[in-house]
Amino acid sequence: MFAEKSLREFVDMVASSSPTPGGGAVGAYAAALGSALLEMVANLTLGKKGYENKEAEMEAIVEKMKLEREKFLSLIDKDVKAFDEVMRALKMPKNTEEEKKRRSEQLQRALKEAADVPYELMRLTVGIIEDVPFLYKYGNKNAISDVESACEMLKSAFYIGKANVEINLKSIRDEEYVEKMKQEMEELEGKLKYCLESINEEKV
Repeated sequence: MFAEKSLREFVDMVASSSPTPGGGAVGAYAAALGSALLEMVANLTLGKKGYENKEAEMEAIVEKMKLEREKFLSLIDKDVKAFDEVMRALKMPKNTEEEKKRRSEQLQRALKEAADVPYELMRLTVGIIEDVPFLYKYGNKNAISDVESACEMLKSAFYIGKANVEINLKSIRDEEYVEKMKQEMEELEGKLKYCLESINEEKV
């Protein structure tokens, strides 16, 4: 639903008094734009003189980015839905012990889903950023600033995802789930930093 809105409509909806679409959806939008920029750079490299020896890799990147940006766009609506489920659980009755139990169980399920969606944003973002050093080194030199712009968009999306996972983890009682998520986020951040260091090395 939200992914089908025009840019102006989406921005107006974010600016409204409604809590959705919020930060997680905005992060997914940013990641979709970042992957679209990388796809553009690969397209600008294809068929250009001096870049013929990297045609196959560029074609693969184009196809990958097409798939990944659709995943990011789908996360916009998934993020909104996950938030709505948390709010729905919070509004459940809690007058009896049975109602309290049912509400608590539903809320915990909803909170996990609300954490899983931005975690997926983090995971997918790292998978995209891994292609940035290659594009920076072998992509069309006239589009280097677009590669850097994409990298910044994706990095922002990653940390937006992280912030949204963390705020939900604070309310989740399943300690095993929480520790697993924290460990996996730490591993993803390590991969992200490694990719960013590789990009900085290419700039030298």
